[in-house]
Amino acid sequence: MSRSLAKMAVAVGLLAALAAPQAGATLGDSLVAGGGNIVIRFEGESAAFDSLISVNGSPEFFPNHATPIGTTLDLGFFAVGTPLDIVLHILTTGDFFHTGPGTGNPDGLPHADVIYDFGGDIGRTFVGFEDLFGGGDFDYDDHRFSFTNVRAAVPEPATVALLGLGLAGLAASRRRKQ
Repeated sequence: MSRSLAKMAVAVGLLAALAAPQAGATLGDSLVAGGGNIVIRFEGESAAFDSLISVNGSPEFFPNHATPIGTTLDLGFFAVGTPLDIVLHILTTGDFFHTGPGTGNPDGLPHADVIYDFGGDIGRTFVGFEDLFGGGDFDYDDHRFSFTNVRAAVPEPATVALLGLGLAGLAASRRRKQ
């Protein structure tokens, strides 16, 4: 296989990875609505500290030490692609931690681990938070919940298409030079 063909294969693989549905666990993912009503379910906790969560500025809910596992709440309708800011408010320390890469957190670290279709529970996105400043024990099980109709914030199709055109143009340019 020529070097250009190999580069093109890598580019196609990259595009496929960006556009593919995501599965498995990813630390620091930003989340968006998949479209329709989002239902959140409390999945448990292992924290010493008291905490609550909120979504996009909603009133806080699911007190971690008082909410029975399996409790659900319908958050209402969200349009496809609506960014979701899920916030863990630690009442004991006064800290607030957000889902996402960590830039929105006071310590600059990601505090939420996201698991897609965990354990074959297709259609549910699971989130586990770490509640200690500086990352704590990094177990991400201090406040756990899951969602329906939520997915990772992936590049828009137009962005993926532009990236593909750019990579194809780069490969063609290199072929001409050889």
